Amino acid sequence: MPSRTLRLLSPNHLPAAAALFWGLSLAIVRAWQPMDYFWENFAAYWLPQGLILGLLLATRPAPALFTGVALALAAHLQLFCLWINSSVDTMGWLFYLFDFPGALIGAAIAVFLAPHKTAGKPLVCGLLGFGWVAFGLWLNFQLVRLSLG
Repeated sequence: MPSRTLRLLSPNHLPAAAALFWGLSLAIVRAWQPMDYFWENFAAYWLPQGLILGLLLATRPAPALFTGVALALAAHLQLFCLWINSSVDTMGWLFYLFDFPGALIGAAIAVFLAPHKTAGKPLVCGLLGFGWVAFGLWLNFQLVRLSLG
């Protein structure tokens, strides 16, 4: 009889694990310098993602939906890292943290629509999760950008 742990690591869950690993590794690498503030920086980079993914797991989504949401959040962190490494680094962390309400709303919409639109279609389910979270992040980014100036 296979254990529950092995069942969680089935081939259906490998893309979700890879997306989760991408976000975690980005947060770890980004928080590494300076080492004195590693845990504070790691929490600032990954805790918003972890909260959204944790709330998403509470709804027991399809693995493809979780993968899409995790990919959108990891891509958001990747773009943020590229942005703050550029010469235009003004208050970039503000945009990063204030974008997450949009991601949460996008994930909630994706969870609501997934059972109705994507029954038996994992690619569509993943794209639905990615698309709604990316749209929520983009919309929130625009709102923060317009409110700051």
